[in-house]
Amino acid sequence: MKKYEVPTTKRKPRRTKRHLLFSYFVLGTSYLVGGCTWDQLNPFRPPTPPPPPPVESFVLRNGELVAEATPKEKSVEANLAGAREFYRLEDYEKARKLYHRLGNNEKNPAIAQEALYYEAECLRLQGDYPKAADVYAELLKKHTMNPYRDQAIQHIFEIANFWLQDTWEEIRESEEKREGKRWIVWPRFVSFDPRKPLIDREGRAVERLKDVSTYGVKGPYADKAMFLCGHVAWHNEDYNDADQEFTQLHVQYPESKYAPYATELAIKAKLMSTGGELYDGKKVAEARKLVDDALRMPDMSEEKKESLMKLLKGINAHQAEKDFQMAEFWRRTGHPGSAYFYYEIVRRRYPGTSAYTRATERMLEIRAKMQKDQADKLGPPPDIDTRPSELLPQPRRVQTTPEVAPMPRQVPGGPETAPPPRPLPAGLGGN
Repeated sequence: MKKYEVPTTKRKPRRTKRHLLFSYFVLGTSYLVGGCTWDQLNPFRPPTPPPPPPVESFVLRNGELVAEATPKEKSVEANLAGAREFYRLEDYEKARKLYHRLGNNEKNPAIAQEALYYEAECLRLQGDYPKAADVYAELLKKHTMNPYRDQAIQHIFEIANFWLQDTWEEIRESEEKREGKRWIVWPRFVSFDPRKPLIDREGRAVERLKDVSTYGVKGPYADKAMFLCGHVAWHNEDYNDADQEFTQLHVQYPESKYAPYATELAIKAKLMSTGGELYDGKKVAEARKLVDDALRMPDMSEEKKESLMKLLKGINAHQAEKDFQMAEFWRRTGHPGSAYFYYEIVRRRYPGTSAYTRATERMLEIRAKMQKDQADKLGPPPDIDTRPSELLPQPRRVQTTPEVAPMPRQVPGGPETAPPPRPLPAGLGGN
């Protein structure tokens, strides 16, 4: 240091391990989550320039080829033409970036629809199924009616079904464990396959399948999507969601090949989601109606009918137990008349069940108790003369109507004769 130089207090920047670790963490997370690198995080990096538009193109109008105007440079049409060219050359990453810039064009919905669809196509062809499914779903939500709807729904269904492969494998292993062929079912929480989400593959697949059933009503994949969603919910013992999906399939697609099996599972899901006979019996009533509808299906096999009849017996027993518990409530609260009424309902509606026998026993107990209470309250019955009827005095006849004088007989064809006048009492008239 020189003689008159003042020592500085400013610290020199040093690269420490902490800074390096932070940089590696940012780059690693950005690559795993978004699939991007440091050059993509740079906000000042210019966008990918599109290839030059075609030198000359023709379109067929009124039966002849007409030269099409060349789009202006850096315009929306030029970017769209460049994205199409990149897509034709199978340079999907550059085409995706251009399509992504055109996907939010609200002034021209046709260009936005095409951009969203082909952006998803580029992601799918690159193997990034999670982002592709999200872009397909965004296309269906923003533009419900678009020319790419059927293709988008098909790709969403295929991707979701691919994600459910681990779930089907887990279901198979669970059945083997139930049969005693396996000791444990290995969990599958994380997947490092870039074509699948890192976590919650089953939830993402169900979410996308619900988009298929919502936006593809009456399409070729709607009933399949409903059935798969219901089957996943049934495996996870979410019987309320399974009941909703299977019942909706039964109502909206009765001609589907999955309808008979979905109807049977819907009945079982309703019975499993009631919570017991002490709760609301609406689900049980709906299950009974579904059994009646299923028995009228033309394609129902005899084996399925026998299974449905067994379910019907279970439904009858469930409803009988609910009415019996209602009668028990009135008996416990001191209302024997209401209890007796509900016991009689159980006996008339559900003969042959265990509730019928118990209701009969309760009715006999109530009747005996009421007779005993009445005897204690009124005392012994009065004495009754038990002599034979011939030894009893003859009952005296009591005249309750005034005497009426007999009408004189009339000779057929003769004059009508009036009855003779009755004599007046003494002191009346001229006497």
